[in-house]
Amino acid sequence: MIPDCTLVTSCFNLTNINSTSRSLEECINNMKMLLEIPCYLVIFTDNACYEKIKTIRDSFNLQACTQYIVNDISEMESYIFNNQVKRNREAYHPTKDERVCSESHLLCCNKFNFVLKIMDLNPFKTTRFGWIDSNLGIDCKKICEKYEKNMLLQILNNSKNNKFHLQILNVCDKKYKEKDNKREMYQQYRWIVCGCLFITGVEVGTKILNRLNDIFIETTNMGYGHGEEMFYLEVLDEFYDDIERGYGDYQHILHNFIQPTNGFNYITYCIIRNYWNLGYHKEGYDCCKKLIQQIENYHVNIEYYIYIDLLHYYYLFTLHYKGKDEAKNLVEHIKNNVLKNPLVNNEYEKKKDELEQLFRQAYL
Repeated sequence: MIPDCTLVTSCFNLTNINSTSRSLEECINNMKMLLEIPCYLVIFTDNACYEKIKTIRDSFNLQACTQYIVNDISEMESYIFNNQVKRNREAYHPTKDERVCSESHLLCCNKFNFVLKIMDLNPFKTTRFGWIDSNLGIDCKKICEKYEKNMLLQILNNSKNNKFHLQILNVCDKKYKEKDNKREMYQQYRWIVCGCLFITGVEVGTKILNRLNDIFIETTNMGYGHGEEMFYLEVLDEFYDDIERGYGDYQHILHNFIQPTNGFNYITYCIIRNYWNLGYHKEGYDCCKKLIQQIENYHVNIEYYIYIDLLHYYYLFTLHYKGKDEAKNLVEHIKNNVLKNPLVNNEYEKKKDELEQLFRQAYL
């Protein structure tokens, strides 16, 4: 049995373009774990990588669920912007990195086109499609903390046809959606989403991926660009209800993509706290709700001080986004149910005065 999802990836040898790019051997080694997975997989690659990749994939007898599209990197859609990207970088490139040439930037940005093309071709007749970066590292260490072979298959099997699944990495000020602020935005790398994995149904994916392509072109024409992850800032708002959010750092992706299980400390103090600091109450409410449901259904083991801090933020977001009635319901839930656990109550007592002062706001 194979999940009803076609994954798309790419691997190109760029060392002939940029000597500081990842070596061919490192590229192949870092994608070996992906090549072992029995899923429908389409690989965009070049002649330098093709035989090496195919040999590994074939060794697991996965020929029937694999397709290769072998082209030179200059044939991908985004390559027409190569000269412009080079000119842009000569004029303004504060995040310059010798490892990242214009071609590798464009390769990142072309993943939207790669997936759209495979949606049209649909070689394996699936209802869902996704992108995964090939550079996953040994034991997929770049996207998980403890790798097990069923992890990615579980994600592919449990993703939804009507959603665009994506992991939120951090929170970025929405002022950077404005064109006048793009120069400031690109003064440094803004951590927004984990762009190395997304899963989508056809209808929702088509509109979001085309919009991301538009943002890529707009941003390039304005003179900016560093990879593709920063393009999602606009998309997260424009397609809010179409996006199914996971939360966490890169190493939490395979754990948290469908439901959060790892890194609650990171999510609470690097994502939820930033939602509050920037006044993004809807986003904070949705994130807290998902984490607290996991805790209160005993799906995760968590330090109780984090649970109390989550409830603290959840109350604040509820009050500001949902209003006093729902905030009062949450207060009653905390006092009548949550605090029955003596260990949770111990942590609550440490912040009792602060919390109860806040809780009174719902009754004013």
